[in-house]
Amino acid sequence: MRWQRWDSENIVLQKLSSTHPNFADYTVKARASEKDLVEKVKALANEADAARDGDVNNLIVRFDRHLYKPLLTDLGDLVKVSPPGLNESEGKFISALKRYCQGENGGSSNKKLFLLRNLTKGKGVGFFDTAGFYPDFILRVKDATGSQKVVFVEPHGMRNDDPPPYNEKVDLYLALRDLSDRIAWREGQDVILDSYIVSATPYHELSKRWGEGWTRERFAKKHVLFEDDLDSRIPTIVAPRDELERRISTSYPYPIAFGFRSLMSIVDPRDLYREELRVAENILAFLASVSLALLREEDWEKVGIDPAAYWRGGISPGDWKDIVGRCSKVFAGYTDNPLAVAIHRLKIRSEEKGLGQDIVRLIQAKNDYKHDRGPFGLEDIESTSDEVQERLRRCMEALAFFTNYPMRQVEEIDADHNGGGSS
Repeated sequence: MRWQRWDSENIVLQKLSSTHPNFADYTVKARASEKDLVEKVKALANEADAARDGDVNNLIVRFDRHLYKPLLTDLGDLVKVSPPGLNESEGKFISALKRYCQGENGGSSNKKLFLLRNLTKGKGVGFFDTAGFYPDFILRVKDATGSQKVVFVEPHGMRNDDPPPYNEKVDLYLALRDLSDRIAWREGQDVILDSYIVSATPYHELSKRWGEGWTRERFAKKHVLFEDDLDSRIPTIVAPRDELERRISTSYPYPIAFGFRSLMSIVDPRDLYREELRVAENILAFLASVSLALLREEDWEKVGIDPAAYWRGGISPGDWKDIVGRCSKVFAGYTDNPLAVAIHRLKIRSEEKGLGQDIVRLIQAKNDYKHDRGPFGLEDIESTSDEVQERLRRCMEALAFFTNYPMRQVEEIDADHNGGGSS
C-alpha cells in the first residue's frame, strides 16, 4: 500500500516514443536439427511484412490496431521467441478485440483503438514495485467526443488467486481511478486510467474457489472477465467512464463524494448493502447540516427546529429529512441565496416522485435493516443492494448543484484560541 500511495503522488502521463523498450525487435531461435521448424522460421521472416489479417504458419497474429506488426505466438519449447510470443489466453483477448473492431460484437466506428503489448520488468509499464505487476496489454481508446481511456489488460490463469480485497492485481482499477483524478487535478489532463483481468480459469472453477455469491456480474463489477464471454464484455472495457462517477470524484463536496466512491471497493454484498445505507444517511445528514448553516437566525422559531430535542432521542435518518424539509419551507424566500433556493427545489417532502420518493424508500430500507426485517439471503441482499445503489445515484444526480458551491477540505489548521485567528 505504501508503494501505491507513492505511485499516486508521483506517476505522470507521458507520450510513449518509438524508442521506448516496449517497441522491441523479435529474435527467433530454433535448433538447427529441427529442419521443419527452421523452414517455418525462415518463412516467418520472409512473409511477416506481407502478412494480411490472420495467421501465417500459425506463427503470426496480424492485428492492425496494434502499434507494431506483426505479433508472434508462443511456439513452444522448441522455438525461443524474444520478446515472448502470445500465449493462448493473450491470443483469445486479441481475437475478441479484433472482432469488436470489425463490428462483430457491438463494435462502434466512433472509437479509435490502439493496442500495445506490454513487456516485463525493465522494459514495460509496471505497478507495485514490491510485487512487480506488468499487465500484458495497454489499450488506448479515443472516442468521438475526444475523451481518452488507457486500459491495462492482463489475461492470465487465476486458479491460485485470492479474491479482493486481498488481490492487488484485481484491485488495480481502483488505484488507477484515484490516480486519474489526481492527474486531472494536478495537470489538467482528463485521461481515464483503468484495468481488467481476463481469467483463463473458467468461471465455474473460480466462482467455487472465491465462494458464495460470485456471479459473472459480480466478477465484472470487480473488473474480472472470462474468456468464454469476452465478446459481450469488450464494449465494457472500451466504454468511457461513467459521467456521474467522474463528476462525483472531481467536483462534489468531499463529505458525500468520499462515501459514495468508497462503495466501489467493497466486495461482499452484505457489507456493501450495509455501507450503502450508511451513505444514504450521510447524504441526509450533510443536507441537513448545510440547511441549518444557511438558516437565518430570525427563522429558527418559524421552522420549529430544536436541535437538542433531536439529539436527546438519538437523531435518525427521518429526523435529518425533517430538518431539511422544515428549512426548505423558508428557503423559497431566500432569493439572495441560490444554494438555499436549490435545496428548496429538491422538494424533499414530496413522497410521490423525484428525490423525495427515493429518500423515503432509503429511510424505509434503513429502518427495515435496523429492525431485522430484511433483506434475507445473499440473492435477496444483492437484488436489494442494486436497487438502493440506483436510488443513491439518483440522489447524487439531484445534488449536482453543489458543484457550483466549492467546499474545501481543511487537512491542517493551526488555530489561535486567544483571538489571533488561524493559519
